Amino acid sequence: MDILNLGAGNSPVKIGEGDRGVNHDVRLDPARPWVTVAWDLNDLPWPWEDNSFDVIVARTVLEHLRLNLIESMNECWRILRKGGKALLKLPDYRHEHSFIDPTHYWRFSIHTVEVFDPETPYGRAYAFYTPRKWKIVKGPRLNRCRSSIYVTLEVRK
Repeated sequence: MDILNLGAGNSPVKIGEGDRGVNHDVRLDPARPWVTVAWDLNDLPWPWEDNSFDVIVARTVLEHLRLNLIESMNECWRILRKGGKALLKLPDYRHEHSFIDPTHYWRFSIHTVEVFDPETPYGRAYAFYTPRKWKIVKGPRLNRCRSSIYVTLEVRK
């Protein structure tokens, strides 16, 4: 399995035997030797080929991009293989912590990700936002302190 960890920071991806993990961040740092790819995700296209990964982990990174969530998810869709999964952690707009970090461009509702799944009411209502569709396979749900939304999406190709 090929796994891409976007915005790895202090949390490198854990991989199993035979898996390939790529830890990305905005810059290389000797204190974080696990980060092997440096790229500003605001610059499209991202540096990976189409259909390169089985899993993308994007926890506490997409809200820091100038790209809106549709643009970010379209790029995830592009680099994931058919049936690939995106594991997301996004800040919930109702929690004060989402406003503390001045580098947050975006905050989200638990329903925001539904626009990507054509089987949800929001996905049907806003189908024109993007032709790149997803299936919600886990969540969306709030963490215990209700500050973040966890969701797993599966790419539909």
